[in-house]
Order: sequence, then C-alpha cells, then structure tokens
Amino acid sequence: MSGVKASLAKLERILRDIGPAAVAVSGGVDSLTLATLAHRSLRGEVEMFHAVSPAVPQQATDRVRALAAREGWKLSVVDAGEFGDANYRRNPVNRCFYCKTNLYGALAPHTKAQIVAGTNLDDLGEYRPGLDAAKNH
Repeated sequence: MSGVKASLAKLERILRDIGPAAVAVSGGVDSLTLATLAHRSLRGEVEMFHAVSPAVPQQATDRVRALAAREGWKLSVVDAGEFGDANYRRNPVNRCFYCKTNLYGALAPHTKAQIVAGTNLDDLGEYRPGLDAAKNH
C-alpha cells in the first residue's frame, strides 16, 4: 500500500472511530478533502457546515455548494458572526483564534456530532492560533 493510500485508510479509520461528525468546510483544499472523505466513509453520519460572512469569498461558497450537490452532502450554511466580535475586528496577529472560536461556537448549537476540520500536517509546526481555538472546542 502506498504512503498516500495508507494515510487515507488511517484517516478513514479515525473518522469511523469518531462516529457522527460535523465537518467545518471553508472551501479550501484541506476542508474539501476532509469533507469528501468523511462523506464517503461515514455516509449518513456526517454533516457539512459552511460559514458565510464578509470574510469568506463567494468563490469558496460556490465551491462548497457545487461539491455538496455533486457528492450529495447534507450541507448547512451558517453565519459564524465573527464581525460581531470586537477582538476579531481589531485584526490582531491572532485573529484566526477569534475567527475559529466564532466558527465553532456557531456550529455547536446545530449539531451533537464531533466537529472536525481539515489541516495540513505541515501547518502543525507553524503559528496557527485557529488550531488553539479548535482545541478549546
């Protein structure tokens, strides 16, 4: 089994172990890949969530909606409300922390499933305050 196939198989096992999942789908490669794999692995036990706001490009929303329609995802579109957060609007260096805090806070009332999000392995070695927000949720 190739390295990629082995990694995908491992991710599928992790997703099945998690059980019902709610995937935060931004429209980027990481989250679209995770959402596609989760949908194919978990079938009816997964829901996709996409947040819209002035900070989210329309092209990202269009990508999410198109893939959701093509793949048959259960998709909910929500407003994460980050522009209502003064900490986010200040645009500090850790603004992603506030963005993701608002995102996960907005998703949580809509699902009892484990919320998951896609991240590249090499991102784990960088300054990623959004990952701290994810740990808090």
